Amino acid sequence: MTTDTDKTTNPLHSGGTALSGDAFHVEVVRSARRRTTASLKFTPQGAFVLSVPADCPESFIRQFIESRRDWMQKARARERALHRVQAITPGSQAQYEHFVLRIEQDMHLVYPQYRVNREKTAQAATFWLAPQFFEAANSIKLHTQLEKYLLAQLMRFGSADLIARAHELANQHQIKVKDVFVRVQKSRLGYCTHDDRIMLNGRLLFAPQDVRDYVICHELAHTRHRNHSPAFWHYLEELFPGARKIDKRLRDTRIYSLQVHNPEGGQQ
Repeated sequence: MTTDTDKTTNPLHSGGTALSGDAFHVEVVRSARRRTTASLKFTPQGAFVLSVPADCPESFIRQFIESRRDWMQKARARERALHRVQAITPGSQAQYEHFVLRIEQDMHLVYPQYRVNREKTAQAATFWLAPQFFEAANSIKLHTQLEKYLLAQLMRFGSADLIARAHELANQHQIKVKDVFVRVQKSRLGYCTHDDRIMLNGRLLFAPQDVRDYVICHELAHTRHRNHSPAFWHYLEELFPGARKIDKRLRDTRIYSLQVHNPEGGQQ
């Protein structure tokens, strides 16, 4: 257990807690500032954190976690699905608004060799890869390498449009922002600073337009409401009708990444 001025943290049951045969590790944070409510969160790192009042009894903690069993199982299942690497085969294609990436096999190359052909007249490129890249053992490396290249191209050709769209929506709703900038983040899709500067995650360029607009409006709403109070959500619904539905989609998706269309015709 670690302790600071008003908060203590400890893992429940050391090795976790078993729910219907499924073991979960739950970190319990006790806080003197928290009075009556309990809050269970699933972090971007894949951990469960339960925040409770400092004097909360163990019996309540166990009952509370048991009552959230189904939600915890679904949250972890979504996490595992998100980390499942998509199969990429020769002839696959990743097509986005600002760049198209084609993936092909070159039998003359030896792993880990590859070459990239950029098209001079279009925002597109073809990755020619050694055959071993398509073996299951190398799937994570292949996916990571292609995503890194594609994200760099999307940032190069698409970040200006993302910034322009943010200013367009700000002007449409008569909201003043000091600055809008784009950078690549691992988890956060956006944030608004105390002086109304808005950061947008470059990974939004992997996302559909309605998601991009929602994230922009979400951060614009924070220029008026700095928290996620009912007043914030009411204002966000004015800026972006149906905000709650998009927010649920984002909670399920967590973060956007490379998706390819395989030659069979569908996404794997």
